[in-house]
Amino acid sequence: MKNVRIFYTKTDRMRFVSHLDMTRFMTRMLRKAHLPLWYTEGFHPHAYINFALPLPLGFESSYEVLDIRLPDDYAIDTVCDRLNAVFPPYVRALRADEAVLKTGKVAFAKFEITFRDGGALAEPLNEFVGRPQIIVTKRTKRDEKQINLAEKLIAATLSKNEDGNTLLSLTLPAGSVDNINPELLLNAFFEQADAYYPYRVLRTAILDEEKKLFV
Repeated sequence: MKNVRIFYTKTDRMRFVSHLDMTRFMTRMLRKAHLPLWYTEGFHPHAYINFALPLPLGFESSYEVLDIRLPDDYAIDTVCDRLNAVFPPYVRALRADEAVLKTGKVAFAKFEITFRDGGALAEPLNEFVGRPQIIVTKRTKRDEKQINLAEKLIAATLSKNEDGNTLLSLTLPAGSVDNINPELLLNAFFEQADAYYPYRVLRTAILDEEKKLFV
């Protein structure tokens, strides 16, 4: 068997599908596409599928990564066509290749956050992300701790989209060692600004330890 890495998008209505439900969804789609998946052994065999980096509920993504195992002689160049034939409109397979890096090498993620603000947030948001200290409480299943988000911001740039709304581009730690949800930053900003604007979060890339595209 060989490890095959599928790169796909998850947008629009699919942002309301949780990671657990996405696992079920992908398992069904892979079966429906009649891909000869490798199954685990034992009393409860299941198809081997592995997501490089789970996507938070409510987020969209133009760069998702899913690993499966297929027979060595299976033609990888047929995988995307088979999947796109059964996928709904809001999930598209972009390409499939043999996996290069292990998923443990995921270290960063890039996001684009678009606000429906008419550009009103550009100046205060620029001042906020430039602060030397942004103290927030990060909660996990086990505990909670205070962290300085300013030290976690690998990159943060502001611009305006074609509609004149504020666009915030972020690069943050991601993966098993350190994982920062961009909503930690957004919630802290809205709290200190005593204001709220609707926004859309799009994950645009998953990066390795050298900040290169994860492949």
